Amino acid sequence: MLKRLAAALVLLGTASLAADSSLTPSPDDVLAREGRLLLAREYPDVLAHVFRKDGFGGPPSPLIAQNMLSASPDRVAAARKAMTVERHGPKADNGMWLLRFPYVNVAVIETKRGLVVFDTGYAAIGPVLAEELPKLSPKPVTHIVVSHVHIDHAYGWPALKARWPGAKTVTSDLFPAMAAKEVRLGGSIGRYNNQPLESWPTDTARLPHPDIVFRDTLNLKIDGERFELHHAPGETEEQIWMALPSRGAIFTADYYQGFLPNTGNGKRIMRHVDEWALALRQMLALKPGHLMTMHGAPIDDPATISEALGIEAEALEYVSNQVVERLNRGERKDQIAATLVWPERFAKSPWLDPQYNRPEDIARMVALRWTGWWDDIPSHFAAMQFEDEAREVLHLAGGIEAVERRARELLPANPKLAARLADWAYYGAPNDPRALRLTVDVYLARMAEPGMPLQESQVYFVHASKARAQLARLQKSGG
Repeated sequence: MLKRLAAALVLLGTASLAADSSLTPSPDDVLAREGRLLLAREYPDVLAHVFRKDGFGGPPSPLIAQNMLSASPDRVAAARKAMTVERHGPKADNGMWLLRFPYVNVAVIETKRGLVVFDTGYAAIGPVLAEELPKLSPKPVTHIVVSHVHIDHAYGWPALKARWPGAKTVTSDLFPAMAAKEVRLGGSIGRYNNQPLESWPTDTARLPHPDIVFRDTLNLKIDGERFELHHAPGETEEQIWMALPSRGAIFTADYYQGFLPNTGNGKRIMRHVDEWALALRQMLALKPGHLMTMHGAPIDDPATISEALGIEAEALEYVSNQVVERLNRGERKDQIAATLVWPERFAKSPWLDPQYNRPEDIARMVALRWTGWWDDIPSHFAAMQFEDEAREVLHLAGGIEAVERRARELLPANPKLAARLADWAYYGAPNDPRALRLTVDVYLARMAEPGMPLQESQVYFVHASKARAQLARLQKSGG
């Protein structure tokens, strides 16, 4: 337990941060940092629940997760130590490797005269690649394919470009615009991804600068081999995947993740569920023998690849079709998501484990894409702060005592509803220690629920952390 706590404390922000961004933490950010440390010390077992699925298909690294934008020597060393190198394809061919790191993978393809790198990882991976690739082959890197703009795929690029300045960078033609959005929304993205705002870039200098861009598809001939590049909106608008027919290989970017994919992210830019499913169908049609994954374990068996890609595509299509059908029938979006029927074949599939998000999260993403933000509750159309509603609820209930009592009664059998009451208490009486204790207790219990997805648990952890820090401040001031 002590080892787990020590690792968590690093993740929660005890390491010093270099301030190279104009973004500064908000008062809520400061509260969350203070409260995380308190909760880590006081509830190490519950904290272990929060991060039980932290690897995103690979091994976890608290130090790296705490700041994926940093290429500090300790993070580079952690990435190098955790790296494994796997060779795929017939050994008679030029090499084809998957370098697996905490959270993400990088693929390397050797051609007659050089190396092609698919994705570059987070910042600390770049220096590792610059050092390790010459050990795989003395040939230079000639091409760097970047699937999309996310920090775990694009920020290793500067180190590769510095080591091989002649390498050509290949992206979708939408990449520069997405890079600009990444910088513009840095405060939102950094906060929602639990990254330090002080490290977020203020311009696109650290993001890949493409030499070759394309729309829809590109057949790129490199040393006589055809590299087929396909653009399909998925996790991001500009995301691409790659096929290498001569070796029967598919390079999946984030379309395949080894579990129910991150298609319903409630904290990030729009996910494109229909196009995501179509991309999986297109991969499947190529009948690949090697699935070179950017998250989780690769697959080298055609039958297994077919099963994995097929059921993921089927699941995404199912959710999309169900949501659209029910929207057309006039059902409310909250009803659709809360009562989504998840077939047994999906629930039992090893390829669709909801370890990061739930099927109902994907349903919400589909509904948001096609219908906008209104949830069909008439009073919700006019903007109003949640605090106003929460104060009135406490008044109608007869005070914080009644809401707290009912929330604690509900918690064992109906934790979702208990959490809603806890929110009314927190936002309606933010300086009341009873509301703060209730918030901590309810959300710690929610984090400990079996099967709680990582993204949801982290939302609850941040909120509980703020409440715990507020309670500590009140106690210190004698409140």
